[in-house]
This record gives sequence, structure tokens and C-alpha cells, in this order.
Amino acid sequence: MSSGFVSGGTADEPIERNDEWLEAQKELEAARRRKEEDSRQTGGKSLYEVLQQNKAAKQDAFEESLRLKNQFRNLDEDEIEFLDSVLESTRAKEEAIKKETAEQLNLFRRQQEDADRAMAHEAGEKNADSILPQSGSPDDDDSQWTVHRKRKRTKETEIAKGVKLRRSSSAIQYFPTSRNETRV
Repeated sequence: MSSGFVSGGTADEPIERNDEWLEAQKELEAARRRKEEDSRQTGGKSLYEVLQQNKAAKQDAFEESLRLKNQFRNLDEDEIEFLDSVLESTRAKEEAIKKETAEQLNLFRRQQEDADRAMAHEAGEKNADSILPQSGSPDDDDSQWTVHRKRKRTKETEIAKGVKLRRSSSAIQYFPTSRNETRV
């Protein structure tokens, strides 16, 4: 009976290997030598020292990127002059727009007054000037129209907010007589 065990030979008689096995053994040996050479290239430093060196390099690169991000400087005279000129030009444009709007609004108000007077005159009213407000200058406050808000109705009997009172016609009343309650 065989146990399925194949002996590898003894130390006195080594087993002959085939060429493929020898080539694979040589490749493994070459890979081991490369690893040893790579470890020698680090200068004989331990793994801890290499990792600490890499960590320090990464930290320095991170700090340098932060320095570049948070870099502020004072403005030059040329930059200040440019920003002032831009600000002045925008203010001048806004002022011109406000002035033009005010002029057009005053012109519209005058035309409206003239149209109202003409309509009143055509309607046959003799004293149109006494009925319509007179405005000697366009900036008179007397000729301004005022707008008021609508008045809201207030409840006359406001007992408590959020409490709803039942009316006697819609409520069901209970009159306890004894142990049995009856509805009315």
C-alpha cells in the first residue's frame, strides 16, 4: 500500500530537478537580491526612520501650500487709485440715474396737473384752480398724495385669543339629573 508520500530524497542523494524548476529558483533568488539592494539604497536606515522622513516631507509640503493660500499683502498705490476711480465712476452713474428719474417724475406730475386742469376747464368749472391743489414748485409737500392702510375690523368682545366660544344654538347642552345624563 502506498501512503501517497513522495520522498524528496536524502541529504546524501539529492533528487534531480528539471530545468523549469531551476529557472524558477533562479528568478526567486534574483528577486530576493533586488529587495536587499533596495534596502541598502535607503542608506541602511530602518523602516521607522524612512517612514518618519516621508511624514516630515509631506508635512512640509502641506505647510507650504497653506502659506501660499493664506498670503495677504497690502495694496499698491496704483491699485488703490484704480479702485477709487471705479468707485467714483459707479457713484457718478448712480447719481445721474437718480437725477434723471427725479426729473422725469417731476415732468410727469406737471403733465398730470396740466391734464387735470384742462379736463376741469373743459367740464365747465370756472374755479378749477381753487379746487385743484396749486403747486408753485415741484417739491411742495402739499401737492403730494398720501396713501393709508385699510382699517381692520376689531372684534368687540375678544376674551382670549385662540379660544372659540360656542353659540347656544349650535351647542349641545347637558343637564346632569342623577347618575344618568340626559340631553336636552
